[in-house]
Amino acid sequence: MERRTFLTLSALTASSTLFGISEEIDSKVVKRDSNSLVTSLLKKLIIVQNQVGYVQFNILSFDDLLKVASQCKKPLQPSEIDFIESIFYGDPRKYGFYGERTVPNLTIVTPQKDVVYMDKTGHFLMKGAATEKFAQIKRLIGPDLVLTSGVRAPVKQLYLFLKKMEYAGGDLRRTSNSIAPPGFTFHSVGDFDIGKAGYGQFNFTDKFQETDVFKKLYDGGYITIRYTSNNPYGVRFEPWHIKVTGGFETA
Repeated sequence: MERRTFLTLSALTASSTLFGISEEIDSKVVKRDSNSLVTSLLKKLIIVQNQVGYVQFNILSFDDLLKVASQCKKPLQPSEIDFIESIFYGDPRKYGFYGERTVPNLTIVTPQKDVVYMDKTGHFLMKGAATEKFAQIKRLIGPDLVLTSGVRAPVKQLYLFLKKMEYAGGDLRRTSNSIAPPGFTFHSVGDFDIGKAGYGQFNFTDKFQETDVFKKLYDGGYITIRYTSNNPYGVRFEPWHIKVTGGFETA
């Protein structure tokens, strides 16, 4: 199945209006329309996730999303697909995200042979540098270390992005400050998140720096943070996000 890999100028203009980037239409209409699409898509993505399972949803391709959604009698509508493409292929600098693109095409497939399921975590890691880095960290930290997020194909990143977007009331700037748009996350190409066992949601806050897990990593020189404090990419400080692959360097 072929999908277009770019948007026309008119489509980009439409998506900008939908996201509220244009100030030429009533903001209440923008919020209503975008929130309606986000809510509709999230419901369908949850149905698909329940169908394929939480683990496999992490690496589900976009074409398989369309297929499973249709099988569940919840097919994605053309307007919903256009909305997804406008996020994936659009320019996130318009709403304050300056990270680099990591995935060129929405329909990219993550081969099962390239990932390793990490037992009892619900997550995959990329074979090679990522699994070696995690094993190295695991030996240092021991049972207190948990893998909180691994490989995320564009569909999984879309789901997380839309959840955050819904929470932010449709505000893309606030959304992308907390999570990269699909197509721009290093979780798709190797990075992973870690935390302290039993620390729950605090693993995704600045409080993670206060844990012995973080201090051991920092003192031992095993940690390279992808998004440092005051980074120029429009992303919050993420001390839990382990840099594995290349891309921009952090200070």
